[in-house]
Amino acid sequence: MTNVMMAIQRGLLGLMLGCYVLAGVFPAPGEALRALKLPVGAAELTLPMALLAVMLFNAGLGVRIADLRVVLSQPWRLTLGIAANALLPLLLLPCVALALRGWHDPAETEGLVIGLILVLAMPIAGGAVSWGQNAGGNVPLVVAMVIGSTLLSPLTVPLGMRLAGQLVGPYGAGALDDTTTVDTIARTGAGLFALVSVVLPCLVGIAVRTVLGEERVRRTPPTVKAVNLVNILSLCYINAAGALGQALAHPDPDLLAAAVALSGAVCCLTFVCGRWLSRWTRCDRPDGISLTFATGMNNSSAAAVLAAGSFSHRAAVLLPILAYSLLQKVVAGTAGRPPRLPPGVTGVAPVRE
Repeated sequence: MTNVMMAIQRGLLGLMLGCYVLAGVFPAPGEALRALKLPVGAAELTLPMALLAVMLFNAGLGVRIADLRVVLSQPWRLTLGIAANALLPLLLLPCVALALRGWHDPAETEGLVIGLILVLAMPIAGGAVSWGQNAGGNVPLVVAMVIGSTLLSPLTVPLGMRLAGQLVGPYGAGALDDTTTVDTIARTGAGLFALVSVVLPCLVGIAVRTVLGEERVRRTPPTVKAVNLVNILSLCYINAAGALGQALAHPDPDLLAAAVALSGAVCCLTFVCGRWLSRWTRCDRPDGISLTFATGMNNSSAAAVLAAGSFSHRAAVLLPILAYSLLQKVVAGTAGRPPRLPPGVTGVAPVRE
């Protein structure tokens, strides 16, 4: 079982591409799954929201309180990572809007900018922990950054959406359409979404780990990894079904190229900023790796779930999110490669107390 899971993880990028292709060729099942809703009081719980909540619960289940205490005893790098991830949209989004000023279709311009801000406004991706661990980073530090960023998401998501509303369209947020506006999402849906689907499951996972104890939790990793992989691939297919189905039904090569190019450029810039911050602050290598991944990786799954619920009819919003989700894993794999060492020198890092 363990060997199978490791093989699937190594081929995760290819499996995600397969899900995208499947969503483009057979979008109907994905659209039907996305439409499933369960009334929860005055709100509704969709299947993508439930899958995302399970993923974040599992992330919280992997957090040890003792490790977090060590990180909190030296909070300045933790604060720097959270602040960098939260403030980057304020720097990058105006550049994106400026680059798209001459685009021939204002509606597509709006969609591309909103899709990118939905990704950038989301908290640090839980996958940053796995990538950072594989690259030799300070795992407790990146876990604490993920939690801190997630707790701030009810503030950062509405702020990012309001910024998008000011930058796109001749009438700001009201230019989107008559029923769904950026300003409405910023005031209501985004903050509630971040609280219920992002913050709460993570905190519940931490609480459950505390109640169960280390010994019982230690037996769960294979099951947790299997559930997470199923969730990741399911979300890829469900979220991509609407956007890619529309893109293939009404091909627009210019829009697809713009979505991929912008997503790739922004994704690379975030990783470059993280690497620059780690050098500027003279972090040691493990802390620098953690800072790089925390700055460069955003929870694209959460962005796709929110976009699929509010902008399912607009491929221009979903395409850059899907492209970003795939490309940030490619960039993370490149950034996480260990440096080449001279012959006879091992790459074993000293044990961190």
